[in-house]
Amino acid sequence: MLCGENPPLWPQPKYIELKKKNSSTFLKQHILLKIHSPEAVKSELEEASNRFLLTLVGDTREYQLYEDEDQIIKLNIHVKEADLKLATTTNESYSLYSQKLPDFILVNMFAENYYGARHGLETLSQLIWYDTISGRFRIVHDVKIVDQPSFTHRGLMLDVSRHYFPIELLKKALDGMAASKLNVFHLHISDSTSFPLVLPNNKELAFDGAYDEDSKYTSADIEDLVEYARKRGIRTIMEVDAPSHITSEAWDKSQVLCDNPDLFRSTLNPDNPETLNTLQGIYSDLFALGADRETFHIGDDEVVVDCWKGTNSAKGADMNIYAVWAKFTNDMMNRVKLANNGTIPKNIVLWSSPLTDRYLKYLSYQNDLVVQYWFGEFKPILENGYKIIFSTVGRWYLDCGFGPWKKNDQNGACDPYTDWKKFYQYRPWKDYSNRINQVLGGEVCLWTEQVSTDDMETRLWPRAAAFAERVWSDPLIFHQNDAFSRIDFHSRRLKNRGFRVAAIWPQICSLYPDKC
Repeated sequence: MLCGENPPLWPQPKYIELKKKNSSTFLKQHILLKIHSPEAVKSELEEASNRFLLTLVGDTREYQLYEDEDQIIKLNIHVKEADLKLATTTNESYSLYSQKLPDFILVNMFAENYYGARHGLETLSQLIWYDTISGRFRIVHDVKIVDQPSFTHRGLMLDVSRHYFPIELLKKALDGMAASKLNVFHLHISDSTSFPLVLPNNKELAFDGAYDEDSKYTSADIEDLVEYARKRGIRTIMEVDAPSHITSEAWDKSQVLCDNPDLFRSTLNPDNPETLNTLQGIYSDLFALGADRETFHIGDDEVVVDCWKGTNSAKGADMNIYAVWAKFTNDMMNRVKLANNGTIPKNIVLWSSPLTDRYLKYLSYQNDLVVQYWFGEFKPILENGYKIIFSTVGRWYLDCGFGPWKKNDQNGACDPYTDWKKFYQYRPWKDYSNRINQVLGGEVCLWTEQVSTDDMETRLWPRAAAFAERVWSDPLIFHQNDAFSRIDFHSRRLKNRGFRVAAIWPQICSLYPDKC
């Protein structure tokens, strides 16, 4: 724990000052908590503090005998604001000061709001470890930390359409995100393979579109998940992809084109006015379930424009298929606005595509558009003044490198495998400091053609954590020895908390990192 220059915190704080490598033993029951905050947030802070205590694993005995060298820890949490709203503008900063006094260790934590304090508690948990020799916890003290994230959008996208994942496993992913200070959970709810969400007013989509009765999310499931995420400082984005990547079995046949014989080509019918009515109903349901009203994702990924040839919409656009695409995208955004009580979201997100390459200027709501960049050229997006979320394939895709899954494929969708170092070292904004205000942040993406409940966690961790440090502290230099040691320690920390984590090197390297 104290072998490196600083404690193995992950993500690394923006500023840390360690006077000496001092640590002391203590018993968990001797952490004395005092909350200084508006009454409206006290119960949430108490709950977050209880979760902090649960991360201190290793002591199997509830009460041990006090010894002279054991310290009492007085933890004071100071929070200014009563507002629990989690938004894109939420101040996530915190500061933490600890010092050993003659009779106890004093820890003071300061934050503007609950969410900054939650981050501070996570950092504090990482200054503590279980010492197997003494059979006690130890805490690093005489520390000053001042910290805040570099980007407001630090996300994980999880595809729950190609494989279904139980709610408890999704909650576990949220716990891992919280441990790494990620703050956006992007649920890719539906795709060409299944529609697992039972929507309040559009139940038929899951009735026909889910794999089976055991592979559905109820409204109560999602509402509970959204609140679970919020308490961990995580906003939830829900994406029902359209007009392509749709579950043809879920939709009315009159609203679908190209659904036979290849279900992966299914695309919504722009000639049928009921298509947009159905989409508006979906959007209304998503907002009712707690989808983020500031940042809303319409999909618009890999549209099979050939399916629109011969439609009346194409004829009306003089057979310019991209004009049809642009119009349908505008129609979708208008329906989002109607579903959101007449307000267009501050950030309305769509995947990068030939449309965003060539026709962004023809889209409505220019100031609110956000391109989630995964493929192609991002330079024009930035230079033309648009906002961007980076999710670059080959860099921040967690599913790459496992070979083909279609019987007739020659290669995997995105080979080769991307190791944690590539996730960590990728800084797509490094040459665009004059455009940094357009960069909301990034997301790592886990598409699940070849991922199920059995291996989801090892695909996420520790690589998603490597990404988390990039978008939190955004270090300019890759200090290899330090990063290896810290992410190895964070991996073991996650394992101790019950996560399944992929190995980054042989076990002996954890014991003797200088030899590796």
